[in-house]
Amino acid sequence: MTPAKKLISIIILGIALFLIANWWQGSLSKTEGDFIKLGGLSFYTSIDNGTAVAKNLSKPVFLYFRSETCYWCLKFEEESLSDKKVMEILNKNFVLISIDIFKQKNIASNLNVRSNPYMIFFTRDGEEISRIPGYLPTDEFLVKLNETLENPKLGQES
Repeated sequence: MTPAKKLISIIILGIALFLIANWWQGSLSKTEGDFIKLGGLSFYTSIDNGTAVAKNLSKPVFLYFRSETCYWCLKFEEESLSDKKVMEILNKNFVLISIDIFKQKNIASNLNVRSNPYMIFFTRDGEEISRIPGYLPTDEFLVKLNETLENPKLGQES
């Protein structure tokens, strides 16, 4: 093989690897515009859009911080966010927003979130209700969800 043919082969291989890497990166992200599908739920990916909807619907916000490479986030999504009871409670009572801690660093930093998974519940007016740092098994997450729904701050909203 002549040096020119070797160079052409390397260039073609490089282009092929580049295209495969781009396709792979795109397939890892489940984001579809303003939404991302996690477990059995759809989340807003924009805090502005999600909070505007929360105000319009008079619903509190479930803000979920995650990353695509976080083992505990994926486990939480596969277990808790796919559980029928959890999905029913979240869909009925909250506007769901997901924040990628690497892609949306400013939001995580502004809310003092330094790890993931990390969850914060807010009233529709933006008052913080509670925080859940780290992974929780489904049964423990259900307890926290129900405690949040019983929080007096939710009943005080006008």
